[in-house]
Amino acid sequence: MHGAYLQLGGAVLFNVASYLVYRSIADAVPRIWWPIFAVGLTLGAANTFLFARSIKAIPLSIAYSVFTGASFAFITRAAALAFHERLLPIHLLGVGLVVTGIILVTR
Repeated sequence: MHGAYLQLGGAVLFNVASYLVYRSIADAVPRIWWPIFAVGLTLGAANTFLFARSIKAIPLSIAYSVFTGASFAFITRAAALAFHERLLPIHLLGVGLVVTGIILVTR
């Protein structure tokens, strides 16, 4: 079961990485955009593979909740760090509520 949660955590990290890649190419020139987009797709494929493997052992209702909530929390923080997006106190409260929800769902 611990292996399944490690796979789920890996899926979250690959998901976050793929969206950071997609955000980084938002204003890129097409000749630069395509190779980087391919990297994002590869990260997304790894995310899907690991998530699919994790739901063999973790109930989907729990795995999906953890996956989406953790992805939201990590992407919010990563976007603030990597792209200097504003992270207001209300955003931090929202992330805190999501993390609390994840904890409650997994109990």
